[in-house]
Amino acid sequence: MRTLAAAALVGVLVAVLPATAALAADPKPDIAVTSAADKANYAEGETFTITVTVKNKSSVDAKHVHYTGGDSQGVDGVAYGELSTGFDLAAGATKTVQLTGKTNHVAWQYGRGYVAFELTADNGEASDADNTTGVRLLVAGAFDDLGGYVFQGESYDAEWTPQTPGVPGVKVVATSADGKTKYAEAITDAKGLFRLAHLPAGDVLLTFTAPAGWKILAGENGEDDHTPAQVSADDSDEPRIFVPAKKVAVSSPSVSPSASASASSSAGPGLPVTGDNSAGPGLPVTGDNAMLLVGAAAVAVAVGIALVLVARRRRVHLQA
Repeated sequence: MRTLAAAALVGVLVAVLPATAALAADPKPDIAVTSAADKANYAEGETFTITVTVKNKSSVDAKHVHYTGGDSQGVDGVAYGELSTGFDLAAGATKTVQLTGKTNHVAWQYGRGYVAFELTADNGEASDADNTTGVRLLVAGAFDDLGGYVFQGESYDAEWTPQTPGVPGVKVVATSADGKTKYAEAITDAKGLFRLAHLPAGDVLLTFTAPAGWKILAGENGEDDHTPAQVSADDSDEPRIFVPAKKVAVSSPSVSPSASASASSSAGPGLPVTGDNSAGPGLPVTGDNAMLLVGAAAVAVAVGIALVLVARRRRVHLQA
């Protein structure tokens, strides 16, 4: 039995090792694909041109590089040209190919269309990580409103129902996707409902500012105060955005002991600053005290005059 097992193992090794060596000795081409549109923005029905750059990063020639599938939206009549018929690409070589098409009403409605596709070679691929490319075609002109709810929930994946209490007083600001251009803002009502009017179709960014005592739970993990959204020009007025928020403790500002001591010492040791002390310690300013001060001043003046008269009489007496 041991002899048979050893013989079987040797047979497997004899069969596998040459195949493994053959695979190692048979490198594949490595195609990398990128693409770019000829304009930043298009009108509905406008022709676009996409330039596709194909590079063979391998030391092996690529045979019959061609389009193998893809996806598109908001475009009509896409002509892939040589990407459909295929072409050979030498090792280390680069080739550019152009494809064309037209934007349609759907692209206008959603603010954009797109074309995405994949290329491959008949003799294999060393790595297909960069065989796919795509281009977004921005189409301006359409506007629509966007509404939603900020509702009470304990986690970012909480679900809204018509019976879920809303969070009033949340400020919602809509900007461009990069946050650089402000489009509109709104405040949630008693039900947590907000509506942003006349937003351009396409991608926008919504940023939420909750009142004290609330925390917005936006984003994939509930740690963000903003979320991306898509505006499309259609006839629906239904809310599309639902963002939970939970109650949090409100911390009141506290005064440090050092600040309290500093405030007390500014009045002098043992002498609090009050309205009464402005007239001197133990002498509050009242109407009676004012009369006493006037009387004392009059007495002082009279005494002074008397002393002057006495001094004059004494001088006259001495001269006589």
